[in-house]
Amino acid sequence: MKKIILIIVIVILSLFLYKNFNAKDNKNELTFWSIQLKPVYEAQMRGIIKEFESKHPSYKVKWIDIPINEAQKRTLASILSSTPPDLINLNPGFSLLLAQKDTLETFDNKDLSQFSEKLLDKLKYDNKIYALPFYATSAVTIYNKETWDNCFGGEFITTYDELFSLAPTLAQCSNIPVYVNSLNENDTLAKILAKYDITYFETEEEKENAKYVFDEFNKMYKNNQMPKDTLAISHREVIEKYMSNQASIIVAGSNFLNMIKKSAPDIYEKSDISYQLTGLNGEYDISLMNLIIPKRAKNKELAFEFALLLTNQKNQEEFAKLTNVLPANKYALEDDYFKNCSSDLYDKSRCISAWQLNNISEADFGEKNRSSINEAINKTFEEILLKDDSSSENIELKIDNLSQQIKKLREN
Repeated sequence: MKKIILIIVIVILSLFLYKNFNAKDNKNELTFWSIQLKPVYEAQMRGIIKEFESKHPSYKVKWIDIPINEAQKRTLASILSSTPPDLINLNPGFSLLLAQKDTLETFDNKDLSQFSEKLLDKLKYDNKIYALPFYATSAVTIYNKETWDNCFGGEFITTYDELFSLAPTLAQCSNIPVYVNSLNENDTLAKILAKYDITYFETEEEKENAKYVFDEFNKMYKNNQMPKDTLAISHREVIEKYMSNQASIIVAGSNFLNMIKKSAPDIYEKSDISYQLTGLNGEYDISLMNLIIPKRAKNKELAFEFALLLTNQKNQEEFAKLTNVLPANKYALEDDYFKNCSSDLYDKSRCISAWQLNNISEADFGEKNRSSINEAINKTFEEILLKDDSSSENIELKIDNLSQQIKKLREN
């Protein structure tokens, strides 16, 4: 009898343990993919996950941090599957392609009052918001102040027009290239053109402005005021050229200041920063990272709630301080941290970048075939710089051809 009772007790205990084990194991899962935020973001993310799970005890958040070079490939594969992640950190360009394929949730019916309206405007396609802003960066101008003072002195330039005008004198004085930028990489050149109100090369005014910008860069290139490998270098190589004293002026994210300080302290000591160079409209460009929710996601409402938690004022302020990016949360951006900065270059760059968000370029990412349009712009620019026959008439002809290409791309 005792043996039977013992067996019954063991069976009941086993069933109880099995039930509890499975209850823990079978928690619903909310999956979030980010892009290369570990290890800097790990401690904060664990806290955010803990807060979310305490509100939703039947859910477990699965956080996967993906290397940047795998993000697009893995995201595309997941979107096409029947079980994509619930929330994905991505860039606007690739997010736009997914929105155009009608694979993403839109957020027009949601309360988005915590976000900067200017950043939300960047994430519209067909007048619908297809992504939520996560964080932003706004490049600053980094320049060799010692070289500048030796050649000119006084206030540093603020516009590309001034750069074009002073480049011959600065090159002759310093005996090194004046300006280096990865102009043929992605949308770098398109962002500069947008500062001259050029987006589609449609109107005569746009074409005239484009002719001016292309012609001035062509003069700089032909006269060795830009490096000869301008069309081939990456953004990182731009920084390396500046650190090795092969350029006087670069436009780059303030996060690269630490790299310059560590790798080329002598150049860092000679450096200063200023506002991003502007064009006719005085606007600044930004880089943006966003959050998307696939249409096939299983937990859309919770994914939206988790996105709002990631981007609330407190979490955005903390994230910005950890990573030196700009918050997408408009209330976080009002914090004194982004308004009162010391003369230290790293601090100074933060306040400059934050201020630039007040007047960002009207050009948006919500254009059909934007990637192909950028490629066409870059190819035309390359042809002008690399060919000997780059007269004003030739440049004008190439811009007319580019205008027709862009028109076709927008109609397709």
